[in-house]
Amino acid sequence: MYETTTLSKTGWNYEGVNSQQPATGNAVYRLYNPNSGKHFYTTSSFERDSLVKAGWHYEQIAFYSDTAKHTPIYRLFNPNAKGKQISHFYTSSSAERDSLVKIGWRYEQISWYGL
Repeated sequence: MYETTTLSKTGWNYEGVNSQQPATGNAVYRLYNPNSGKHFYTTSSFERDSLVKAGWHYEQIAFYSDTAKHTPIYRLFNPNAKGKQISHFYTSSSAERDSLVKIGWRYEQISWYGL
């Protein structure tokens, strides 16, 4: 909640809870790029380690993925992102995923599963 409050005070718009995550399951790692200020989430230890070698900071396990695979969380990439623009976006909405793909975002994969 601290991060939500802090970002809201700096001009970000709070849109509500995207999804709920279980207390156990497969780890979802959070990484931070100190050059762009962007965060990235992945369940892949290979992807995590590759990003750390490229200069990203591994922060921690952010939460866990539901091993029963209830609600998919989709990961999209914006190939046109520059500077502080969002390059990766995560959503549980297949309609939102599909509308972003129609305007040029690349659908990468299901990143994790929520409740």
